[in-house]
Amino acid sequence: MLNSYLNLRYIEEGIMNSDKKHVWISSGLLGQFSSSWKMLRSAIDNAPDEYWYGKEHDWNYSRTIYHTIETQLFYIRSSPEGMEWGKIIKEINTEKKPPKEVYPSKEILIDYLGKVKKQVTTYLKVVKFEELLEKDDFKWFGSVFEKLLYLLRHNAHHIGELARMLREWGCDRVEWT
Repeated sequence: MLNSYLNLRYIEEGIMNSDKKHVWISSGLLGQFSSSWKMLRSAIDNAPDEYWYGKEHDWNYSRTIYHTIETQLFYIRSSPEGMEWGKIIKEINTEKKPPKEVYPSKEILIDYLGKVKKQVTTYLKVVKFEELLEKDDFKWFGSVFEKLLYLLRHNAHHIGELARMLREWGCDRVEWT
């Protein structure tokens, strides 16, 4: 707590150089993303197989987890253009197929989460402090930093949806981290 206060004071007073600002902000973001990933993994682990794919073909538990993971790749990009959505969904908009044949299994999503964690972690470690303050091609955000905060809020929203589903099903809840 004291270190956070001192770091904030140093930034406000211009005592901390941009390298230290980068480390301080990036490590804070990385800590929050890490907690988000642990909670998402808990949501995966606690979901019973009979509810994993849900009864509806459009938006179900598996799809919500997939969406939460995939959007992280979208928002660490510098532009919304060129994102290849749905890379691991077998088929999209296929009403005749059961959800189990369309949406990813727990194992696939655990693996995908691991890969995305590595990419986001690398991004957070290499993005420079000055770049966090700049605006990129995501026109609806004032800065890259705002975009990353939005992404954390987006993750929290969907993890909350998953946690509520688990509670309604009488399962172990998402572990808070």
